[in-house]
This record gives sequence, structure tokens and C-alpha cells, in this order.
Amino acid sequence: MRQEIREIHDLTGNVATHYREKYGDRAEEILEEAARFCEEKGDLHRRNRLLRLRDELLFCGLDSLTK
Repeated sequence: MRQEIREIHDLTGNVATHYREKYGDRAEEILEEAARFCEEKGDLHRRNRLLRLRDELLFCGLDSLTK
């Protein structure tokens, strides 16, 4: 089970990197807008996934600041 969780986290990081490369500095904002739209439509599962990606981008940004 822990291996599966680790693999999911690694995949999330890859997807977050893709969003950063595609949208640049606006990536977090775009993910938040999409999450709001999903919440309005009642798709909380997708909303949560988008916010996890946004959080991953924020964590990556914090990592680069501490190095």
C-alpha cells in the first residue's frame, strides 16, 4: 500500500511539473479557477485533485526557495 501511495505522489509531481511548464507563473491561479468551476458543478473529486496539484506546485516553489 505504501508503494502505491508513493507512486501516486510521484505521478502528481509529474503532472504538477507539466502544469508549471505549460502555464508558467499562472499555473496555481489556473488550477484554482478550474477547482472553483468543478466545485460549482458538484464535482468535488476533480476539485480536490486540482487543489492537490496546486499544492504540489506550491511545495515545489517552497523547495526551490530553501535551496
